[in-house]
Amino acid sequence: MIKEALDFLAGIQTPKNPITVEVGGQQFAVTEDGTLGNAVHPADLTWPKPTLVLSTLSGLVSAYNAKVGNLGARVALQVVNYLQVDLVDLDENEVGKRLVYASAKHVPDTGFKFGEFMDPEPFLLKFRTGFYYNEEAVKVQQLCSTIASASGVAVADDGVSQEVTVKSGTLTKAGVTLPADGVPLIPWRTFRDASPVESRFLLRMRGVKDGLPQIALFEIDGRWQADTVGSIRNYLAGELSDATIIA
Repeated sequence: MIKEALDFLAGIQTPKNPITVEVGGQQFAVTEDGTLGNAVHPADLTWPKPTLVLSTLSGLVSAYNAKVGNLGARVALQVVNYLQVDLVDLDENEVGKRLVYASAKHVPDTGFKFGEFMDPEPFLLKFRTGFYYNEEAVKVQQLCSTIASASGVAVADDGVSQEVTVKSGTLTKAGVTLPADGVPLIPWRTFRDASPVESRFLLRMRGVKDGLPQIALFEIDGRWQADTVGSIRNYLAGELSDATIIA
């Protein structure tokens, strides 16, 4: 009885037909009814990860010029997004995938957080390292520095714009109206090789009882990612005039 039970279990676990069969040098799966199924591809034909990962666009340009990885006859630089550019083969392999020879990846600086209220001093420190300094950035720093050294600050908010009145000692300075349509600033959000792009931000302050107000910047420009991709493309086109660039 035990032997019969074991034979029965072995029978239901063993397929009636081979799992794969070779036809013309290619392995094919065999279906349950014994007919030929889909082709089975070797593991080395799948899309491999790039063996060379870089942190700058200039490094990727050097890799392209050095023909890293025995480049195929048709290659391109693909701007995946504002944080990644890949050097890819334009010709697909047997499973319809394209080889990635090298990849440049930017690790964003997480020091400055948009939409987060901060005390004046931490805000100033993070702002100074997170933005390219144009004329508007200087104005933001001057305003926030004044607030950080003030003895009192009043914030009036009508739901559209804000007016900030700063008191220093016994003197009350004129109020400053924060623009409702945003401030044009240039944050560092992509590879330093490419020119950073300008976008608009809302500068807002939140009153704190018996203390200085907290400060925050809110993103209001939805085009900056597309504009940054364009900036990366322009850099690559300037460095590699003969290269195919997909963005």
